[in-house]
Amino acid sequence: MAVTAVMGEMQESVYLCYDSSMTMTQRDRQREETKRRIYDCAFRLFETKGFANVKVQEIAEAAGVSIGGLYHHYKSKEEIIDYGYVAFDENLQEQYEAENPKTPQEGIRCLIGYQMEACIEKGVSIISITFRNQIGAENKYRYWEGRYIYQKLKENLKDAGLSDVLQKEAARIILRSSRGCVYDWCCKNGGFDLKAEALKQTEMILQYYGIG
Repeated sequence: MAVTAVMGEMQESVYLCYDSSMTMTQRDRQREETKRRIYDCAFRLFETKGFANVKVQEIAEAAGVSIGGLYHHYKSKEEIIDYGYVAFDENLQEQYEAENPKTPQEGIRCLIGYQMEACIEKGVSIISITFRNQIGAENKYRYWEGRYIYQKLKENLKDAGLSDVLQKEAARIILRSSRGCVYDWCCKNGGFDLKAEALKQTEMILQYYGIG
């Protein structure tokens, strides 16, 4: 799936992932490996020390790069958090293609189910940090409609028989509902079954559009 470059360097990883006709060079792979290593090290520190208490120098040391090297990949700690959405999309595409859903409804459940599983795996603490960072953040990648999850939702909604206008509307509502579930889950410190609740609300939306 080719997508238009509209949001700068952060999307480059996504283009390579979405478009199977594009081949990553050794340099691309090394760059992505370094970005992912910095991201993984940063989130381990955020989880143990708290986002506000982690210094950029600590992240660089943990990842085995210089501070200049870290800033080459990320402009700030906040941008490291944003990269998590790119990593999520790459993993989601892998999961979805491996699952190979047989019906549009199964495809939609697979997408939302994996989204919730990824949040549960990260845990309330990390997801709460991610949510806080999104409020007022310059990078709006999370809400970008070129993302894999949005495009696949639309594709499944089209296959289920919805018009172009309703595909967009329903995809936005499903994602808004899932974000609301995650937010509520964080506020309640993980006090309910996130995946079950999100899938329940998704089913209600599908029923509303007559495709449940």
